[in-house]
Amino acid sequence: MLDIGATLKTAREQQGISLDDAAEATKIRPSYLVALEEEAFDRLPGPTYARGFLRSYGELLGLDPQVLIDEFNVRFEAAPWELDDEVMFPRRRTARAGRRGRESSIVVVAVVGIVAVAVLIVIASTYPSSRNTPTAPTNPASIVTVTEEAVNPVATAVTAQTAPDSTSAAAQAVVFIKPTAQTTLTVRALGAADTSEPLLQEVLNPDPARPDGIRLPKSASGYLIRLDRPNTVTLVVNGSPVVPGPTDTLLSVDPNGRVAAVTP
Repeated sequence: MLDIGATLKTAREQQGISLDDAAEATKIRPSYLVALEEEAFDRLPGPTYARGFLRSYGELLGLDPQVLIDEFNVRFEAAPWELDDEVMFPRRRTARAGRRGRESSIVVVAVVGIVAVAVLIVIASTYPSSRNTPTAPTNPASIVTVTEEAVNPVATAVTAQTAPDSTSAAAQAVVFIKPTAQTTLTVRALGAADTSEPLLQEVLNPDPARPDGIRLPKSASGYLIRLDRPNTVTLVVNGSPVVPGPTDTLLSVDPNGRVAAVTP
């Protein structure tokens, strides 16, 4: 019976080849070469690797590798581990089994996580919202500037409309003047002194080319409108027509569009 390990070691030492040199030449780890020389085949990756290592190592040392392989096959033909690498090297099998177990656990956890996220998304998309955006309460104030002529003859014909909130600092009435007869119009900011520069001062005549009339310049404080003759204009305030009374010549329009007659 050929002593595989002793044959390899003797041939290497007789040729003055170190384990490191042999490992470099064969590309086999030095620990595996030592295992071959000590016939500790259980330290090798498996029987197939053992045969391959014997072939490479034998060729390097000038030995007939087939003789080494045949001896290996004869001596370990009936060994249980020869039939299955896992039987020969149970430590490697245990490590692989442990890795497989960890990998399986990771996969299971990932699948459960994905399912949970999908369920949450479905619930969130179908569950009715329990919070509704509150809407601002509406409290429309209809501008109906109508008074008895005997008391205060102003606005004998008015179209009602919703007024802006009078507490809003940004309220600003939009006023158009439509002359029905020739009149001299003087417009100042509401509350301005009589000596202040008018916002508008113009002689107006009915003009078919301007069916909407003329728009007063912007004034955040409102308007004080003076006519030289009554019953000569119609006001359009925030889109609603307002006809002053037959004797009204001085009118006020506050920023929210409320019209009132003013005693000169």
